[in-house]
Amino acid sequence: MKTAVLLLALAAFAFCIDQADIFNTDSGPVKTTPIYNTAMMIEGAGRVIHVDPSSQANYKGLPKADLILITLGDPEHLDPAAIAKISKKSTAIISPPGPAGKLQHCTALTYGETVGFGDISIQAVAAYNVPAAGSDQKPLHPSGEGNGYVLTYPGLRIYISGDTSELKELKKLKNIDVAFLSLAAPGTLTIDEAVDLIKAIKPKTVYPDHYQKADPDEIKKQLATPEVEVRKRYWY
Repeated sequence: MKTAVLLLALAAFAFCIDQADIFNTDSGPVKTTPIYNTAMMIEGAGRVIHVDPSSQANYKGLPKADLILITLGDPEHLDPAAIAKISKKSTAIISPPGPAGKLQHCTALTYGETVGFGDISIQAVAAYNVPAAGSDQKPLHPSGEGNGYVLTYPGLRIYISGDTSELKELKKLKNIDVAFLSLAAPGTLTIDEAVDLIKAIKPKTVYPDHYQKADPDEIKKQLATPEVEVRKRYWY
């Protein structure tokens, strides 16, 4: 029985590693590892960053976090048990203002604010929903509730969208190399919005996430844009 459990854990670890990508920069490699839903790990500049850790993910064999980024206060993004599991005594957390009071060692960032973390710069960017034209329905995620993030490493800029609609302020993002775009689920980008955003910010590489039951092959096909590589990864 113990052997079977060990083999399953090793298989899950190998699956995460198979999905990882390394982006070489003048100052060293930056490695991104998709994990589950919007949970991911980014390693580079001597630091390990986990985003939206989830109890539904298997972290067996993965390094613990130097920094945790939380995009939203909803349970699928803010999971205290998962945060505790991948944290060290020295782990720092960055979140939107709302969840910050619930978390130890947490820095609250609002849109446009930037903090340094070693050689990495972390900026909070807009992530919220806008109602459809003519609708009086309350947006699922109002402005100020969640954050997207831009991580700037020496020689590489990574954009993590969080749950958001297509926003005019996001189309002003510059020099994005890698974009993780949450889409095809309530409160996230539609496929058309994602395509428009890709055309505006022109990332070199795009990873769709948060797509739940949508077909990742179909998503990749629909997001196809000249000069942008869409990389399909299995988040579920």
